[in-house]
Amino acid sequence: MAHDEGANIASALQSVLAQSGPHVGEPRIVVVASGCTDDTVPRAKAVAAAHPRVAVLEQERREGKASAINLFLEEAGPVAVCILAGGDTRLEPGALEALVAPFDNPSVGMTGGRPVPVDATTRLLGRVVRFQWDLHDAVARVEPKLGELVAFRRSAGLLPPDTATDEAWLESAVVTSGLRRVYVPEARVAMKGPGTLREYVAQRRRIHAGHLRLAARTGHRVSTMDWKRAAAEAFALRAAGRAALGTIAAAALLESWARLLGAWDARILRREQAVWTRLPSTKNLRG
Repeated sequence: MAHDEGANIASALQSVLAQSGPHVGEPRIVVVASGCTDDTVPRAKAVAAAHPRVAVLEQERREGKASAINLFLEEAGPVAVCILAGGDTRLEPGALEALVAPFDNPSVGMTGGRPVPVDATTRLLGRVVRFQWDLHDAVARVEPKLGELVAFRRSAGLLPPDTATDEAWLESAVVTSGLRRVYVPEARVAMKGPGTLREYVAQRRRIHAGHLRLAARTGHRVSTMDWKRAAAEAFALRAAGRAALGTIAAAALLESWARLLGAWDARILRREQAVWTRLPSTKNLRG
């Protein structure tokens, strides 16, 4: 899925094309370029010209990630397993093999990899972003919370076009169908967190509002919404020397403020956020 990912799309595609393993084979790769105003499409088509299994679909206007995913699912047809990755991410070697291997077990309905931020630790916000995803990893190892790179059985169906939390909605559908979620930390995917406080809060606010709406609609609550579990894992990271107390305090303050704003959006304003504001600082994995 890509919106104005000219800086990342070629490397994202190359990281997928380089994947190998007995469970990977040579899967078809579909780029959904959604309302792009930069050079995402020509860069993606240049890769597709050299690799026949890459296809590029264009949405004339941006309609939200769920809409783009649905277009991909319709194009994919009756395949057994689908994989979602963002145009602003880069898969590490072996990620897809690790991600899809658990589907040998018919009880598995969805798997998710481990997002690894590239944000510099020389700034407090960079340390907060890295701590946030270390915490996500710790919580997901106890109860899966899947995002950034996911695979799922095609039986999950299409997404509601108004959802802003696509992976969480897929989680809900898988749980409802009686299948299992599996977190696969070996399936690592590089990504970039927000580089400004405004963008960080905006992202966390949107995500929490989406999780609240999902819980109200389906009853499914993602595991990272449990603040007691998150706090316990945060202090476990601190005890292991993997997070400084100041970083934990800053992350907790920002998350509390973002969740308050997200609750306001979901419960008071009832604002839809399927098409969210682009965050420029997240859009270049090289800087």
